[in-house]
Amino acid sequence: MDASTPVNPAWPHLCKRPLSMSSPTPLVLALPARARVASFADGCRAAAFDFVNRVSLERDKASLAEWLRGPYRSHVVMLARSRTQRMGPASVVPGALERLLDRTRLEVGVGLLRARDPEDSVSFGFHALSAGLVYRCQDSKGEQGWVPVAHPRMRLAERVLSLVAADFLLRPEAYTGLYTCQDCGFVEIDAERAKMGVCGAHAHRPPANSEIRELSPSYVREAS
Repeated sequence: MDASTPVNPAWPHLCKRPLSMSSPTPLVLALPARARVASFADGCRAAAFDFVNRVSLERDKASLAEWLRGPYRSHVVMLARSRTQRMGPASVVPGALERLLDRTRLEVGVGLLRARDPEDSVSFGFHALSAGLVYRCQDSKGEQGWVPVAHPRMRLAERVLSLVAADFLLRPEAYTGLYTCQDCGFVEIDAERAKMGVCGAHAHRPPANSEIRELSPSYVREAS
């Protein structure tokens, strides 16, 4: 596994230890030997945007379950096992999953806008830290970053935002390039695309003279 390889889902069980057991400083988690902080943050960002651009739009139980078991689970530390009862399809209120995903996408969208805003981004990062959504981590090269933390009964929006926070706290300046494609609603971080307001699939459009459309209107429209 090289620096760009996704972290194995089993890694959180291997790294729950402080780098110095006698140190009074906060807990710092050690990434697996060949994992790197930067590539780990890349994975957190990819997992968060996969939820926004795919899972929340497909709006089905299978996609959400696959995301929770795969991209999400591969990038979080589980602090404790949740003892919730497994619910079958007959136990789910019709439309409840769709409403949950809509609300989550809306809340995550607001969080992304806060991370992009030069003033509000400080509050976004501070909230992630104070809420315990992320812990400090360090790779074998000594580079320090952040790892998302999963708590029992954690809300879905908090799970997605913990991924965002782990990436944002490492490189907040990147979020100035956050935008929503004016044609398809695709959300990504790309400073050059942000100037145009369209994703790569619609880059044939000439650059718009107006300001880049905000994320929130599309979220609100879809949620309603």
